[in-house]
Amino acid sequence: MDDLVVGLYDLNCQISACVEEHFSMPIWVSAEVVGLSENRTGHCYLELMEKNDDGVIVAKAKATIWASLYKLIKPYFLRETGMPLAVGMTVALLVEVVYHPNYGASLNVKDINPSYTIGNRMLQRNKVISRLQTDGVFDMNKELPVPMLIRRIAVVTAQTAAGYGDFINEINKNQWGFAFQVTLFPALVQGEMAEASMVRALHQVAEQADSFDVVVVIRGGGSVADLACFDGYDLAYTVTQMPLPVIAGIGHDRDVSVLDMVAGLSLKTPTAVAQYLVQTMVEAYEKVLACQDRISRAVQHLLQRYENRLRTIETMLPLCASRCLEQKQHRLQLLERTVELLSPQSILKKGYTMTLKNGTVASLQDLQAGDEISTVFHNGTVASVVK
Repeated sequence: MDDLVVGLYDLNCQISACVEEHFSMPIWVSAEVVGLSENRTGHCYLELMEKNDDGVIVAKAKATIWASLYKLIKPYFLRETGMPLAVGMTVALLVEVVYHPNYGASLNVKDINPSYTIGNRMLQRNKVISRLQTDGVFDMNKELPVPMLIRRIAVVTAQTAAGYGDFINEINKNQWGFAFQVTLFPALVQGEMAEASMVRALHQVAEQADSFDVVVVIRGGGSVADLACFDGYDLAYTVTQMPLPVIAGIGHDRDVSVLDMVAGLSLKTPTAVAQYLVQTMVEAYEKVLACQDRISRAVQHLLQRYENRLRTIETMLPLCASRCLEQKQHRLQLLERTVELLSPQSILKKGYTMTLKNGTVASLQDLQAGDEISTVFHNGTVASVVK
């Protein structure tokens, strides 16, 4: 039995020999960086991990980039990718597999492939874009009409962010003196918790949607890694579901983020967003002035028409009055002539007489023998007795 027992050191030496034999040359390995630390001597220590498609961790390992190499890899990776090597990245490392009898297995990094990290980042972003398109929500926020007059603004950003200060300064000191109602919904705009923080802030805005005209998501400039939170699916999806138009002003000079793609409007910087909002107010003001001018000209035109009509009436009034007066006078004359012709006096002048009994016009049937009557002529009256 004792002949079959091997000391731990001997076992580890045998493992080390096997590792050296099978991994005599460095090998490229892809993994996610879940831990990164630098010590005072300049060495970099990495914790690597791999997950399967279900998100279950299937492998872990530790790796070391010695100071002499790390001082070269660090600026090279930053220059090529635009972001520093950091936790959360998926990297491709050229590693030397080492198994030390005392310390166990480890990986010594010999090189890094920045293109792999960039490609993996783009791959993840493309997956997010494809998922949003498959869900049929990619253009939903773009379909919301932007109000002609934008005055009530909900802002999602960090209160201490330089971009927020630039935004407030630009919008409050506009040369037109327009007043805006700006309400800040504080959120992280960098780091692992940034996406969830912005999603919460957007939900708060949505609950008060009737109080705002638009929602603005802004952030100052930063590295690609700093802006990675703006490529997340949860944030992009939340933007597509907002009941208000979303205006993005993320200060980046390189790639366009997924949030930029799904927002109703994307501008380069927070200052550009403020300038846009001021310009919309200027355009609305100019439209009001144009409407005011059109109304004024229409009223003046209408007043001119009625003034001309009044002048015409004023000119025609004496003539119309004169004609009307003449017509009335002529009619009056005709009535007077008719009355004159029909008067008893005119009839009597023609040779007719009128017989009165007791002062009343009498007919033959009214008279009896002995009645006293008066016969009226045009020039006198004769009294007589009926026999």
